[in-house]
Amino acid sequence: MGLEMARNLQRHRASTGQTPITVYNRTQSKCAAVVEHGAHTVTSPAQVADASDVVFLSLLNDQAVKSVVTEILDALTVSSAPLLIADTTTVHPDTTQWVLDQISQRQQQLRRPVKFCQTPVWGAPPAAKAAQLVFVVSAGDDNSALAAIAVPAFARTTLDCGGDSLKAARFKVLGNFMIGAIIESLGEAFAVAHETGVGRELYLDFVKEVLPVPPVLGYARKMVEENGDAAKTQVGFNVRGGMKDVSYAIDVAKSAGMTLPVAELAHEHLQWVLDNGDESWDWSSLAYALRKQ
Repeated sequence: MGLEMARNLQRHRASTGQTPITVYNRTQSKCAAVVEHGAHTVTSPAQVADASDVVFLSLLNDQAVKSVVTEILDALTVSSAPLLIADTTTVHPDTTQWVLDQISQRQQQLRRPVKFCQTPVWGAPPAAKAAQLVFVVSAGDDNSALAAIAVPAFARTTLDCGGDSLKAARFKVLGNFMIGAIIESLGEAFAVAHETGVGRELYLDFVKEVLPVPPVLGYARKMVEENGDAAKTQVGFNVRGGMKDVSYAIDVAKSAGMTLPVAELAHEHLQWVLDNGDESWDWSSLAYALRKQ
């Protein structure tokens, strides 16, 4: 996801005569796809911050976010314009709060003002490649500036959370829960359609005609193609990632004294796949659990 976002951002800036971006990846060879369009590459996140007014993060998990933010704060060496850190990673709201607290506690010791905002995105890898992501902003007065960077460079639109990064983190988690709930419902429906003689192919025709939404169609096809096993090879978001996001949604509901029964069921089925299948499969493979249990 981050690679496609960076590539599209650099392409857009090059085509509009703007300054090139500076990129870092712990696997340096991955930067080549962005560098070939004019980006500069460096050897640490701190060097990206030193060269930038806005730093976008797109990382594997919560621990990576904490590590990179800490490294940036520890190594700020340039006293210059304020730095805005915009995190596109899907994280637990507690991680967002941790970052906000770290910056608040250390602000007086930093050599430049630092602001953090949660800016998650929605969209499968093809949407990222086509610059069709949905981009959430939560930087308050800086939202317009962030939107101008993102659209049309790597996103097609923005959703505004004002200046509330915790709201943005919860928003993203609950959005991912909805996608997970759709996958769970599709998996149940396809399993019953197969067992009752309706057939997966005919049920897919129903989805195409009645629910022709790209994510729904994409996951439905994975439950039909390759005799229902396409989720084992057509991986957009793996089982562990799905379990993480579903568990975060359950936690958000608990924080409000509520439950998400569908999320709990999806988590159970993903756990079955983890135990009996392969964590590298797409999270839509929970349909496989429904067929095999």
